[in-house]
Amino acid sequence: MGDTVAVAGRVTVSQGRLAVPVPDLTALQDSTAGIHLLLPNETSVARGDSLRVRGVVDQAYGLTRLDALDVRVVDTRARTPTPRPLTVNTAAGEQHEGRLARIRGRVASKGVNRGGEYLRLQDRGASAPAQITVFVANRHGERFRLDRFDEGDAIEVTGVVGQYDYEAPYTDYYQIEPRASEDLAQIGGVSTYLWAALMVIGGGGLIAGIVAIVLRTAVRRRTQELTESRARFRRLAEATFEGIALHDSDGTILDANAALAEMVGSEREALIGRDLTEVLTSASTADPSQFREESGATVEAELSRADGTIPVQLERREVTVGTDTVHVCAVRDISKRKEWENEILRAKREAEEVAQLKSNLLNNMRHELRTPITNITGYAEVIMEEVDAPHDSFAEQIRQSGRRLSDTLQAVLDMAQVESGTLDVDAQRVAVPDVVRDVVDRHAQTIDEKGLTVDRTVPDDCILRTDRTLLYRILNNLLENAVKFTETGQVWVTVEPMPSGVRMRIRDTGVGIDPSFRPHLFEPFKQESEGVAREYEGTGLGLALTKRMVDLLGGGIEVDSTKGEGSVFTVELPSLLRAEESPVASDADEPVAQTP
Repeated sequence: MGDTVAVAGRVTVSQGRLAVPVPDLTALQDSTAGIHLLLPNETSVARGDSLRVRGVVDQAYGLTRLDALDVRVVDTRARTPTPRPLTVNTAAGEQHEGRLARIRGRVASKGVNRGGEYLRLQDRGASAPAQITVFVANRHGERFRLDRFDEGDAIEVTGVVGQYDYEAPYTDYYQIEPRASEDLAQIGGVSTYLWAALMVIGGGGLIAGIVAIVLRTAVRRRTQELTESRARFRRLAEATFEGIALHDSDGTILDANAALAEMVGSEREALIGRDLTEVLTSASTADPSQFREESGATVEAELSRADGTIPVQLERREVTVGTDTVHVCAVRDISKRKEWENEILRAKREAEEVAQLKSNLLNNMRHELRTPITNITGYAEVIMEEVDAPHDSFAEQIRQSGRRLSDTLQAVLDMAQVESGTLDVDAQRVAVPDVVRDVVDRHAQTIDEKGLTVDRTVPDDCILRTDRTLLYRILNNLLENAVKFTETGQVWVTVEPMPSGVRMRIRDTGVGIDPSFRPHLFEPFKQESEGVAREYEGTGLGLALTKRMVDLLGGGIEVDSTKGEGSVFTVELPSLLRAEESPVASDADEPVAQTP
Protein backbone atom coordinates (compact mmCIF):
# COMPACT_ATOMS: atom_id res chain seq x y z
CA MET A 1 0.00 0.00 0.00
CA GLY A 2 1.10 3.52 -0.71
CA ASP A 3 3.00 2.66 -3.92
CA THR A 4 2.30 4.80 -6.96
CA VAL A 5 1.77 2.61 -10.04
CA ALA A 6 0.59 3.04 -13.63
CA VAL A 7 -1.84 0.56 -15.19
CA ALA A 8 -3.86 0.27 -18.39
CA GLY A 9 -6.97 -1.69 -19.25
CA ARG A 10 -10.67 -1.69 -20.07
CA VAL A 11 -13.45 -0.40 -17.80
CA THR A 12 -15.78 -3.29 -16.94
CA VAL A 13 -18.47 -1.17 -15.27
CA SER A 14 -19.53 2.46 -15.58
CA GLN A 15 -18.68 4.75 -12.67
CA GLY A 16 -21.16 4.45 -9.81
CA ARG A 17 -23.02 1.44 -11.30
CA LEU A 18 -21.62 -1.24 -9.00
CA ALA A 19 -24.00 -2.47 -6.31
CA VAL A 20 -21.64 -1.33 -3.50
CA PRO A 21 -22.21 1.81 -1.36
CA VAL A 22 -19.17 3.75 -2.66
CA PRO A 23 -20.48 5.97 -5.53
CA ASP A 24 -17.20 6.67 -7.35
CA LEU A 25 -16.01 3.05 -7.50
CA THR A 26 -15.47 1.24 -10.81
CA ALA A 27 -13.27 -1.63 -12.03
CA LEU A 28 -10.44 -1.95 -14.54
CA GLN A 29 -8.89 -5.06 -16.07
CA ASP A 30 -6.61 -6.26 -18.82
CA SER A 31 -6.04 -9.76 -20.18
CA THR A 32 -4.23 -10.85 -17.01
CA ALA A 33 -5.90 -9.36 -13.95
CA GLY A 34 -8.29 -6.73 -12.61
CA ILE A 35 -8.52 -4.21 -9.79
CA HIS A 36 -11.12 -1.85 -8.33
CA LEU A 37 -10.56 1.79 -9.21
CA LEU A 38 -11.56 4.86 -7.15
CA LEU A 39 -11.80 7.84 -9.50
CA PRO A 40 -11.56 11.56 -8.66
CA ASN A 41 -14.91 13.33 -8.28
CA GLU A 42 -14.65 15.20 -11.60
CA THR A 43 -13.83 12.09 -13.66
CA SER A 44 -16.49 10.20 -15.63
CA VAL A 45 -15.90 6.94 -17.50
CA ALA A 46 -18.19 4.40 -19.18
CA ARG A 47 -18.18 0.64 -19.59
CA GLY A 48 -15.75 -0.45 -22.30
CA ASP A 49 -13.52 2.66 -22.16
CA SER A 50 -9.78 2.10 -22.51
CA LEU A 51 -7.93 3.86 -19.65
CA ARG A 52 -4.40 4.66 -18.62
CA VAL A 53 -4.35 5.35 -14.88
CA ARG A 54 -1.67 6.47 -12.47
CA GLY A 55 -2.55 6.11 -8.81
CA VAL A 56 -1.80 4.81 -5.33
CA VAL A 57 -2.57 1.22 -4.29
CA ASP A 58 -4.82 1.37 -1.24
CA GLN A 59 -6.95 -0.95 0.84
CA ALA A 60 -10.31 -0.34 2.56
CA TYR A 61 -12.45 -2.92 4.39
CA GLY A 62 -10.53 -5.75 2.73
CA LEU A 63 -10.86 -4.41 -0.82
CA THR A 64 -7.63 -3.70 -2.70
CA ARG A 65 -8.16 -0.70 -4.95
CA LEU A 66 -6.24 1.90 -6.93
CA ASP A 67 -6.90 5.50 -5.83
CA ALA A 68 -6.50 7.33 -9.14
CA LEU A 69 -4.36 10.47 -9.32
CA ASP A 70 -4.32 10.86 -13.10
CA VAL A 71 -6.77 9.27 -15.57
CA ARG A 72 -6.53 9.34 -19.35
CA VAL A 73 -9.17 7.86 -21.68
CA VAL A 74 -7.54 6.34 -24.79
CA ASP A 75 -9.31 7.32 -28.02
CA THR A 76 -10.36 3.88 -29.24
CA ARG A 77 -13.52 1.89 -29.78
CA ALA A 78 -15.25 0.94 -26.53
CA ARG A 79 -15.12 -2.78 -25.77
CA THR A 80 -16.21 -4.51 -22.58
CA PRO A 81 -14.04 -7.51 -21.54
CA THR A 82 -15.74 -10.92 -21.73
CA PRO A 83 -16.83 -12.22 -18.29
CA ARG A 84 -14.73 -15.12 -17.01
CA PRO A 85 -16.87 -18.21 -16.21
CA LEU A 86 -16.24 -19.35 -12.63
CA THR A 87 -17.77 -21.65 -10.04
CA VAL A 88 -18.65 -20.42 -6.56
CA ASN A 89 -15.65 -22.26 -5.11
CA THR A 90 -13.12 -20.83 -7.57
CA ALA A 91 -14.50 -17.29 -7.34
CA ALA A 92 -14.13 -17.05 -3.55
CA GLY A 93 -10.46 -16.11 -3.39
CA GLU A 94 -7.82 -13.53 -4.20
CA GLN A 95 -6.99 -15.00 -7.60
CA HIS A 96 -9.95 -13.40 -9.41
CA GLU A 97 -10.48 -10.29 -7.27
CA GLY A 98 -11.24 -7.24 -9.43
CA ARG A 99 -12.10 -9.28 -12.55
CA LEU A 100 -15.40 -9.44 -14.42
CA ALA A 101 -16.84 -12.93 -13.92
CA ARG A 102 -19.97 -14.99 -14.56
CA ILE A 103 -21.07 -17.41 -11.84
CA ARG A 104 -23.85 -19.96 -11.79
CA GLY A 105 -25.06 -21.14 -8.43
CA ARG A 106 -28.02 -21.88 -6.20
CA VAL A 107 -29.40 -19.46 -3.58
CA ALA A 108 -28.49 -20.99 -0.22
CA SER A 109 -29.92 -18.11 1.84
CA LYS A 110 -31.02 -14.51 1.54
CA GLY A 111 -31.43 -11.60 3.93
CA VAL A 112 -30.73 -7.97 4.72
CA ASN A 113 -28.36 -6.04 6.96
CA ARG A 114 -27.82 -2.38 7.75
CA GLY A 115 -26.09 -1.78 4.41
CA GLY A 116 -28.47 -3.53 2.01
CA GLU A 117 -29.77 -6.89 0.74
CA TYR A 118 -27.81 -10.04 -0.08
CA LEU A 119 -28.00 -13.55 -1.54
CA ARG A 120 -25.56 -16.27 -0.46
CA LEU A 121 -24.69 -18.70 -3.26
CA GLN A 122 -23.36 -22.23 -3.37
CA ASP A 123 -22.43 -24.44 -6.30
CA ARG A 124 -25.39 -26.24 -7.82
CA GLY A 125 -25.70 -29.70 -6.30
CA ALA A 126 -23.09 -28.93 -3.63
CA SER A 127 -23.71 -29.58 0.07
CA ALA A 128 -20.87 -27.35 1.28
CA PRO A 129 -21.70 -23.97 2.89
CA ALA A 130 -22.11 -20.94 0.66
CA GLN A 131 -18.83 -19.22 -0.16
CA ILE A 132 -19.77 -16.07 -2.13
CA THR A 133 -22.39 -13.34 -1.73
CA VAL A 134 -24.39 -11.16 -4.10
CA PHE A 135 -24.67 -7.88 -2.17
CA VAL A 136 -26.76 -4.85 -3.19
CA ALA A 137 -26.44 -1.65 -1.14
CA ASN A 138 -29.55 0.25 -0.04
CA ARG A 139 -28.99 3.01 -2.59
CA HIS A 140 -29.19 0.45 -5.42
CA GLY A 141 -32.05 -1.71 -4.11
CA GLU A 142 -34.73 -0.64 -6.60
CA ARG A 143 -32.33 -1.10 -9.52
CA PHE A 144 -31.53 -4.78 -8.87
CA ARG A 145 -34.66 -6.20 -7.10
CA LEU A 146 -33.17 -9.17 -5.22
CA ASP A 147 -36.65 -9.97 -3.87
CA ARG A 148 -37.49 -11.72 -7.17
CA PHE A 149 -35.29 -14.68 -6.14
CA ASP A 150 -36.08 -17.30 -3.51
CA GLU A 151 -33.98 -19.86 -1.66
CA GLY A 152 -33.23 -22.80 -3.92
CA ASP A 153 -33.41 -20.80 -7.17
CA ALA A 154 -30.65 -21.46 -9.69
CA ILE A 155 -29.32 -18.11 -10.91
CA GLU A 156 -26.59 -16.73 -13.12
CA VAL A 157 -24.74 -13.61 -11.90
CA THR A 158 -22.39 -11.42 -13.92
CA GLY A 159 -20.27 -8.85 -12.08
CA VAL A 160 -16.94 -7.89 -10.54
CA VAL A 161 -15.39 -10.17 -7.88
CA GLY A 162 -14.38 -8.25 -4.76
CA GLN A 163 -14.77 -7.92 -1.02
CA TYR A 164 -16.09 -5.08 1.12
CA ASP A 165 -16.36 -6.23 4.71
CA TYR A 166 -16.80 -3.73 7.58
CA GLU A 167 -15.40 -6.12 10.19
CA ALA A 168 -11.83 -7.42 10.58
CA PRO A 169 -9.87 -9.38 9.46
CA TYR A 170 -11.00 -8.44 5.93
CA THR A 171 -9.47 -11.55 4.34
CA ASP A 172 -12.16 -14.21 3.93
CA TYR A 173 -15.26 -12.35 2.73
CA TYR A 174 -15.85 -12.42 -1.03
CA GLN A 175 -18.77 -11.18 -3.10
CA ILE A 176 -19.73 -10.61 -6.73
CA GLU A 177 -20.89 -7.07 -7.52
CA PRO A 178 -23.46 -6.91 -10.36
CA ARG A 179 -23.70 -3.82 -12.60
CA ALA A 180 -27.36 -3.85 -13.72
CA SER A 181 -30.56 -5.87 -13.19
CA GLU A 182 -29.87 -7.91 -16.33
CA ASP A 183 -26.67 -9.20 -14.66
CA LEU A 184 -28.94 -11.29 -12.40
CA ALA A 185 -31.00 -13.97 -14.16
CA GLN A 186 -32.81 -17.12 -13.09
CA ILE A 187 -31.80 -20.21 -15.06
CA GLY A 188 -33.60 -23.46 -15.75
CA GLY A 189 -36.14 -24.72 -18.26
CA VAL A 190 -35.99 -24.57 -22.05
CA SER A 191 -34.70 -21.24 -23.37
CA THR A 192 -36.63 -19.24 -25.93
CA TYR A 193 -33.43 -19.06 -27.93
CA LEU A 194 -33.22 -22.88 -27.93
CA TRP A 195 -36.74 -23.19 -29.35
CA ALA A 196 -35.87 -20.63 -31.99
CA ALA A 197 -32.72 -22.55 -32.89
CA LEU A 198 -34.71 -25.80 -33.29
CA MET A 199 -37.17 -24.07 -35.59
CA VAL A 200 -34.34 -22.65 -37.68
CA ILE A 201 -32.70 -26.08 -37.94
CA GLY A 202 -35.99 -27.63 -39.05
CA GLY A 203 -36.56 -25.04 -41.71
CA GLY A 204 -32.92 -25.18 -42.67
CA GLY A 205 -33.30 -28.67 -44.12
CA LEU A 206 -35.55 -27.42 -46.92
CA ILE A 207 -33.31 -24.45 -47.61
CA ALA A 208 -30.22 -26.69 -47.66
CA GLY A 209 -31.70 -28.78 -50.47
CA ILE A 210 -32.23 -25.72 -52.64
CA VAL A 211 -28.81 -24.33 -51.85
CA ALA A 212 -27.11 -27.66 -52.68
CA ILE A 213 -28.33 -27.42 -56.27
CA VAL A 214 -26.97 -23.93 -56.63
CA LEU A 215 -23.60 -24.80 -55.07
CA ARG A 216 -22.84 -27.50 -57.66
CA THR A 217 -21.84 -24.79 -60.10
CA ALA A 218 -19.40 -23.26 -57.62
CA VAL A 219 -17.55 -26.32 -56.32
CA ARG A 220 -14.23 -25.40 -57.93
CA ARG A 221 -14.41 -21.80 -56.71
CA ARG A 222 -15.22 -22.89 -53.14
CA THR A 223 -12.47 -25.53 -53.24
CA GLN A 224 -9.96 -22.87 -54.20
CA GLU A 225 -11.20 -20.55 -51.42
CA LEU A 226 -10.94 -23.39 -48.90
CA THR A 227 -7.36 -24.08 -49.97
CA GLU A 228 -6.47 -20.41 -49.55
CA SER A 229 -8.26 -20.32 -46.19
CA ARG A 230 -6.22 -23.28 -44.95
CA ALA A 231 -3.04 -21.56 -46.08
CA ARG A 232 -4.02 -18.40 -44.19
CA PHE A 233 -4.78 -20.48 -41.08
CA ARG A 234 -1.37 -22.13 -41.36
CA ARG A 235 0.36 -18.74 -41.56
CA LEU A 236 -1.67 -17.48 -38.59
CA ALA A 237 -0.83 -20.55 -36.51
CA GLU A 238 2.87 -20.14 -37.27
CA ALA A 239 2.80 -16.41 -36.43
CA THR A 240 1.19 -16.78 -32.99
CA PHE A 241 3.28 -16.94 -29.80
CA GLU A 242 1.00 -19.65 -28.36
CA GLY A 243 1.86 -23.27 -28.82
CA ILE A 244 -0.89 -25.05 -30.80
CA ALA A 245 -1.34 -28.78 -31.38
CA LEU A 246 -4.08 -30.60 -33.33
CA HIS A 247 -4.72 -34.15 -32.11
CA ASP A 248 -7.33 -36.88 -32.41
CA SER A 249 -9.46 -38.35 -29.64
CA ASP A 250 -6.68 -40.78 -28.68
CA GLY A 251 -4.23 -37.92 -28.16
CA THR A 252 -2.12 -38.54 -31.26
CA ILE A 253 -0.70 -35.24 -32.57
CA LEU A 254 -1.83 -34.54 -36.14
CA ASP A 255 -0.09 -31.17 -36.52
CA ALA A 256 1.72 -28.57 -34.40
CA ASN A 257 3.12 -25.09 -34.88
CA ALA A 258 6.70 -23.92 -34.42
CA ALA A 259 5.90 -22.14 -31.12
CA LEU A 260 4.89 -25.43 -29.46
CA ALA A 261 8.00 -27.18 -30.74
CA GLU A 262 10.18 -24.42 -29.29
CA MET A 263 8.38 -24.58 -25.93
CA VAL A 264 8.87 -28.33 -25.45
CA GLY A 265 12.37 -28.31 -27.01
CA SER A 266 11.73 -30.52 -30.02
CA GLU A 267 11.47 -30.32 -33.82
CA ARG A 268 7.95 -29.81 -35.18
CA GLU A 269 8.17 -32.84 -37.47
CA ALA A 270 9.23 -34.98 -34.51
CA LEU A 271 6.05 -34.09 -32.62
CA ILE A 272 3.64 -35.36 -35.29
CA GLY A 273 2.42 -38.86 -34.48
CA ARG A 274 3.43 -38.71 -30.81
CA ASP A 275 1.00 -38.79 -27.88
CA LEU A 276 0.19 -35.25 -26.70
CA THR A 277 -0.08 -36.26 -23.04
CA GLU A 278 3.35 -37.87 -23.14
CA VAL A 279 4.92 -34.83 -24.84
CA LEU A 280 3.54 -32.20 -22.46
CA THR A 281 3.80 -34.06 -19.16
CA SER A 282 7.43 -34.91 -19.88
CA ALA A 283 8.17 -31.18 -20.15
CA SER A 284 5.81 -29.83 -17.46
CA THR A 285 4.49 -30.44 -13.98
CA ALA A 286 0.93 -31.12 -15.21
CA ASP A 287 -0.94 -34.22 -14.05
CA PRO A 288 -1.60 -36.54 -17.04
CA SER A 289 -5.18 -37.13 -15.87
CA GLN A 290 -5.94 -33.44 -16.31
CA PHE A 291 -5.57 -33.77 -20.10
CA ARG A 292 -8.48 -36.16 -20.22
CA GLU A 293 -10.96 -33.66 -18.80
CA GLU A 294 -13.84 -32.20 -20.79
CA SER A 295 -13.33 -29.70 -23.60
CA GLY A 296 -12.69 -26.16 -22.41
CA ALA A 297 -10.84 -27.23 -19.26
CA THR A 298 -7.72 -25.24 -18.41
CA VAL A 299 -4.65 -26.49 -16.54
CA GLU A 300 -1.79 -24.41 -15.14
CA ALA A 301 1.68 -25.93 -15.02
CA GLU A 302 5.41 -25.16 -14.99
CA LEU A 303 7.07 -25.81 -18.36
CA SER A 304 10.78 -26.69 -18.29
CA ARG A 305 13.04 -25.12 -20.93
CA ALA A 306 16.78 -24.75 -21.44
CA ASP A 307 16.73 -21.25 -19.90
CA GLY A 308 14.62 -22.28 -16.88
CA THR A 309 10.91 -22.81 -16.19
CA ILE A 310 7.95 -20.66 -17.20
CA PRO A 311 4.34 -20.78 -15.99
CA VAL A 312 1.95 -21.88 -18.74
CA GLN A 313 -1.76 -22.49 -19.18
CA LEU A 314 -2.94 -25.55 -21.10
CA GLU A 315 -6.39 -25.46 -22.68
CA ARG A 316 -8.28 -27.97 -24.84
CA ARG A 317 -11.01 -27.32 -27.40
CA GLU A 318 -12.97 -29.42 -29.88
CA VAL A 319 -13.55 -28.30 -33.48
CA THR A 320 -15.97 -30.08 -35.84
CA VAL A 321 -14.80 -30.29 -39.46
CA GLY A 322 -17.44 -32.02 -41.53
CA THR A 323 -18.16 -35.29 -39.76
CA ASP A 324 -14.82 -35.35 -37.98
CA THR A 325 -13.95 -33.87 -34.61
CA VAL A 326 -10.50 -32.37 -34.26
CA HIS A 327 -9.08 -31.59 -30.83
CA VAL A 328 -7.02 -28.44 -30.31
CA CYS A 329 -4.61 -27.91 -27.41
CA ALA A 330 -3.16 -24.44 -26.75
CA VAL A 331 -0.13 -23.77 -24.53
CA ARG A 332 0.05 -20.15 -23.34
CA ASP A 333 2.89 -18.37 -21.61
CA ILE A 334 1.29 -16.69 -18.55
CA SER A 335 4.45 -15.21 -17.03
CA LYS A 336 3.16 -11.63 -17.22
CA ARG A 337 -0.16 -12.55 -15.69
CA LYS A 338 1.56 -14.29 -12.80
CA GLU A 339 3.74 -11.23 -12.23
CA TRP A 340 0.64 -9.02 -12.02
CA GLU A 341 -1.12 -11.43 -9.70
CA ASN A 342 1.90 -11.61 -7.39
CA GLU A 343 2.23 -7.82 -7.45
CA ILE A 344 -1.43 -7.33 -6.52
CA LEU A 345 -1.20 -9.92 -3.73
CA ARG A 346 1.94 -8.26 -2.40
CA ALA A 347 0.24 -4.86 -2.49
CA LYS A 348 -2.76 -6.30 -0.68
CA ARG A 349 -0.62 -7.78 2.07
CA GLU A 350 1.25 -4.50 2.46
CA ALA A 351 -2.05 -2.61 2.59
CA GLU A 352 -3.31 -4.86 5.37
CA GLU A 353 -0.06 -4.39 7.33
CA VAL A 354 -0.17 -0.61 6.95
CA ALA A 355 -3.84 -0.57 7.94
CA GLN A 356 -2.90 -2.34 11.17
CA LEU A 357 -0.06 0.12 11.76
CA LYS A 358 -2.48 3.00 11.20
CA SER A 359 -4.86 1.58 13.76
CA ASN A 360 -2.09 1.26 16.36
CA LEU A 361 -0.80 4.76 15.61
CA LEU A 362 -4.27 6.28 15.96
CA ASN A 363 -4.78 4.66 19.34
CA ASN A 364 -1.43 5.99 20.59
CA MET A 365 -2.08 9.51 19.24
CA ARG A 366 -5.45 9.71 20.95
CA HIS A 367 -3.82 9.15 24.30
CA GLU A 368 -0.48 10.91 23.85
CA LEU A 369 -1.85 14.13 22.27
CA ARG A 370 -5.37 14.58 23.63
CA THR A 371 -4.43 14.09 27.28
CA PRO A 372 -1.99 17.06 27.45
CA ILE A 373 -4.36 19.27 25.42
CA THR A 374 -7.17 18.51 27.86
CA ASN A 375 -4.90 19.43 30.77
CA ILE A 376 -3.94 22.75 29.11
CA THR A 377 -7.54 23.84 28.50
CA GLY A 378 -8.60 22.67 31.95
CA TYR A 379 -5.88 24.62 33.77
CA ALA A 380 -6.59 27.66 31.58
CA GLU A 381 -10.21 27.67 32.80
CA VAL A 382 -9.04 27.44 36.41
CA ILE A 383 -6.63 30.38 35.93
CA MET A 384 -9.42 32.48 34.36
CA GLU A 385 -11.47 32.18 37.52
CA GLU A 386 -8.63 33.19 39.87
CA VAL A 387 -6.68 36.03 38.15
CA ASP A 388 -7.54 39.62 37.29
CA ALA A 389 -7.14 41.53 34.06
CA PRO A 390 -5.13 41.48 31.90
CA HIS A 391 -3.98 37.96 32.83
CA ASP A 392 -7.49 36.55 32.50
CA SER A 393 -7.43 37.48 28.79
CA PHE A 394 -4.18 35.53 28.39
CA ALA A 395 -5.80 32.51 30.01
CA GLU A 396 -8.81 32.90 27.68
CA GLN A 397 -6.49 32.87 24.66
CA ILE A 398 -4.79 29.72 25.98
CA ARG A 399 -8.18 28.04 26.40
CA GLN A 400 -9.39 29.04 22.92
CA SER A 401 -6.13 27.92 21.32
CA GLY A 402 -6.30 24.62 23.20
CA ARG A 403 -9.85 24.02 22.02
CA ARG A 404 -8.90 24.90 18.45
CA LEU A 405 -5.96 22.49 18.61
CA SER A 406 -8.23 19.81 20.12
CA ASP A 407 -10.80 20.26 17.31
CA THR A 408 -8.05 20.09 14.67
CA LEU A 409 -6.60 16.93 16.22
CA GLN A 410 -10.06 15.35 16.41
CA ALA A 411 -10.71 16.10 12.74
CA VAL A 412 -7.37 14.63 11.65
CA LEU A 413 -7.84 11.51 13.77
CA ASP A 414 -11.41 11.04 12.52
CA MET A 415 -10.27 11.37 8.90
CA ALA A 416 -7.46 8.86 9.43
CA GLN A 417 -9.86 6.48 11.14
CA VAL A 418 -12.35 6.69 8.26
CA GLU A 419 -9.65 6.23 5.61
CA SER A 420 -8.14 3.22 7.39
CA GLY A 421 -11.54 1.54 7.78
CA THR A 422 -11.39 1.33 11.58
CA LEU A 423 -14.39 3.60 12.28
CA ASP A 424 -17.24 1.35 13.41
CA VAL A 425 -20.93 2.12 12.90
CA ASP A 426 -23.05 1.54 16.01
CA ALA A 427 -26.68 1.64 14.82
CA GLN A 428 -29.28 2.49 17.46
CA ARG A 429 -32.54 4.41 17.77
CA VAL A 430 -31.69 8.11 17.91
CA ALA A 431 -34.01 11.03 18.78
CA VAL A 432 -33.07 13.51 16.04
CA PRO A 433 -34.53 16.60 17.87
CA ASP A 434 -32.16 15.95 20.81
CA VAL A 435 -29.14 15.77 18.51
CA VAL A 436 -30.12 19.03 16.75
CA ARG A 437 -30.61 20.77 20.12
CA ASP A 438 -27.20 19.59 21.38
CA VAL A 439 -25.47 20.82 18.23
CA VAL A 440 -27.13 24.26 18.35
CA ASP A 441 -26.34 24.60 22.07
CA ARG A 442 -22.66 23.90 21.40
CA HIS A 443 -22.44 26.94 19.11
CA ALA A 444 -24.76 29.16 21.16
CA GLN A 445 -21.96 31.50 22.32
CA THR A 446 -20.74 32.20 18.75
CA ILE A 447 -24.33 32.62 17.54
CA ASP A 448 -25.03 35.19 20.26
CA GLU A 449 -21.77 37.06 19.65
CA LYS A 450 -22.61 37.44 15.94
CA GLY A 451 -26.27 38.24 16.59
CA LEU A 452 -27.48 35.43 14.31
CA THR A 453 -30.91 33.80 14.38
CA VAL A 454 -31.17 30.01 14.21
CA ASP A 455 -34.54 28.62 13.11
CA ARG A 456 -35.08 24.93 13.95
CA THR A 457 -37.86 22.88 12.30
CA VAL A 458 -37.67 19.32 13.64
CA PRO A 459 -40.67 17.04 14.38
CA ASP A 460 -40.69 16.05 18.05
CA ASP A 461 -41.28 12.36 17.24
CA CYS A 462 -38.54 12.08 14.61
CA ILE A 463 -36.62 8.85 15.36
CA LEU A 464 -33.82 7.50 13.13
CA ARG A 465 -31.95 4.25 13.52
CA THR A 466 -28.33 5.25 12.91
CA ASP A 467 -25.03 5.95 14.67
CA ARG A 468 -25.67 8.85 17.06
CA THR A 469 -22.03 9.94 17.24
CA LEU A 470 -21.66 10.14 13.46
CA LEU A 471 -25.01 11.93 13.10
CA TYR A 472 -23.89 14.49 15.72
CA ARG A 473 -20.57 15.06 13.91
CA ILE A 474 -22.30 15.51 10.53
CA LEU A 475 -24.74 18.11 11.87
CA ASN A 476 -22.03 19.79 13.97
CA ASN A 477 -19.68 20.22 10.98
CA LEU A 478 -22.42 21.66 8.75
CA LEU A 479 -23.80 24.03 11.42
CA GLU A 480 -20.28 25.12 12.41
CA ASN A 481 -19.59 26.08 8.77
CA ALA A 482 -22.93 27.88 8.47
CA VAL A 483 -22.21 29.97 11.58
CA LYS A 484 -18.54 30.56 10.66
CA PHE A 485 -19.30 31.88 7.16
CA THR A 486 -22.39 33.94 8.13
CA GLU A 487 -21.61 37.34 9.65
CA THR A 488 -25.20 38.64 9.70
CA GLY A 489 -28.55 37.06 8.93
CA GLN A 490 -30.08 33.71 9.72
CA VAL A 491 -29.41 29.98 9.77
CA TRP A 492 -32.14 27.36 9.24
CA VAL A 493 -31.99 23.73 10.40
CA THR A 494 -34.82 21.63 8.91
CA VAL A 495 -35.46 17.91 9.34
CA GLU A 496 -38.07 16.05 7.23
CA PRO A 497 -38.95 12.38 7.86
CA MET A 498 -38.94 10.12 4.79
CA PRO A 499 -40.25 6.55 4.36
CA SER A 500 -36.70 5.14 4.48
CA GLY A 501 -35.01 7.71 6.76
CA VAL A 502 -34.71 11.50 7.10
CA ARG A 503 -33.75 14.50 4.98
CA MET A 504 -31.84 17.31 6.77
CA ARG A 505 -31.17 20.78 5.39
CA ILE A 506 -28.81 23.42 6.82
CA ARG A 507 -29.30 26.76 5.06
CA ASP A 508 -27.54 30.08 5.76
CA THR A 509 -27.28 33.62 4.40
CA GLY A 510 -23.50 33.63 4.45
CA VAL A 511 -20.77 34.24 1.89
CA GLY A 512 -21.72 31.32 -0.40
CA ILE A 513 -19.38 29.16 -2.52
CA ASP A 514 -17.74 30.14 -5.79
CA PRO A 515 -18.75 27.78 -8.67
CA SER A 516 -15.09 27.20 -9.56
CA PHE A 517 -14.44 25.73 -6.09
CA ARG A 518 -17.53 23.47 -6.09
CA PRO A 519 -15.71 20.37 -7.54
CA HIS A 520 -13.13 20.53 -4.69
CA LEU A 521 -15.66 21.11 -1.90
CA PHE A 522 -15.37 17.63 -0.36
CA GLU A 523 -11.62 17.14 -0.87
CA PRO A 524 -9.44 16.97 2.28
CA PHE A 525 -7.40 20.07 3.19
CA LYS A 526 -9.08 22.15 0.45
CA GLN A 527 -10.36 25.66 1.27
CA GLU A 528 -11.68 28.38 -1.01
CA SER A 529 -9.53 30.91 0.86
CA GLU A 530 -6.00 29.57 1.28
CA GLY A 531 -2.55 30.85 2.29
CA VAL A 532 -1.40 33.06 5.13
CA ALA A 533 -3.85 35.78 4.08
CA ARG A 534 -6.92 33.54 4.24
CA GLU A 535 -10.00 35.09 5.79
CA TYR A 536 -11.29 32.08 7.76
CA GLU A 537 -9.35 29.66 9.94
CA GLY A 538 -9.68 25.89 9.76
CA THR A 539 -8.01 22.77 8.33
CA GLY A 540 -10.31 22.13 5.38
CA LEU A 541 -11.24 18.69 6.75
CA GLY A 542 -14.79 19.40 7.95
CA LEU A 543 -16.73 18.85 4.70
CA ALA A 544 -14.43 16.05 3.51
CA LEU A 545 -14.98 14.20 6.78
CA THR A 546 -18.72 14.93 6.64
CA LYS A 547 -18.96 13.41 3.14
CA ARG A 548 -17.19 10.23 4.22
CA MET A 549 -19.33 9.83 7.34
CA VAL A 550 -22.50 10.27 5.25
CA ASP A 551 -21.23 7.59 2.86
CA LEU A 552 -20.44 5.33 5.80
CA LEU A 553 -24.07 5.63 6.96
CA GLY A 554 -25.32 4.79 3.46
CA GLY A 555 -26.62 8.30 2.72
CA GLY A 556 -25.96 11.14 0.29
CA ILE A 557 -25.11 14.84 0.51
CA GLU A 558 -25.79 17.68 -1.96
CA VAL A 559 -24.99 21.39 -1.95
CA ASP A 560 -26.66 24.36 -3.60
CA SER A 561 -24.93 27.72 -3.19
CA THR A 562 -24.84 31.21 -4.70
CA LYS A 563 -21.78 33.38 -4.09
CA GLY A 564 -22.68 36.24 -1.76
CA GLU A 565 -26.17 34.91 -0.96
CA GLY A 566 -25.67 31.75 1.08
CA SER A 567 -25.56 27.96 0.88
CA VAL A 568 -27.90 24.99 1.39
CA PHE A 569 -26.51 21.57 2.36
CA THR A 570 -28.96 18.66 2.05
CA VAL A 571 -28.22 15.31 3.70
CA GLU A 572 -30.36 12.18 3.27
CA LEU A 573 -29.73 9.30 5.68
CA PRO A 574 -31.45 5.88 5.65
CA SER A 575 -32.62 4.09 8.74
CA LEU A 576 -30.07 1.32 9.30
CA LEU A 577 -30.99 -2.22 10.27
CA ARG A 578 -29.33 -4.59 12.67
CA ALA A 579 -27.21 -7.31 11.07
CA GLU A 580 -29.48 -10.14 9.82
CA GLU A 581 -32.56 -8.03 10.67
CA SER A 582 -35.67 -8.10 8.47
CA PRO A 583 -36.93 -4.80 6.98
CA VAL A 584 -40.26 -5.31 8.76
CA ALA A 585 -38.73 -6.10 12.13
CA SER A 586 -39.82 -3.71 14.88
CA ASP A 587 -37.32 -1.97 17.14
CA ALA A 588 -39.94 -0.08 19.14
CA ASP A 589 -38.79 -1.69 22.39
CA GLU A 590 -35.18 -0.59 21.89
CA PRO A 591 -34.22 2.42 24.04
CA VAL A 592 -33.49 5.75 22.35
CA ALA A 593 -29.82 6.78 22.46
CA GLN A 594 -29.24 9.64 24.87
CA THR A 595 -26.56 12.31 25.06
CA PRO A 596 -23.54 10.92 26.96
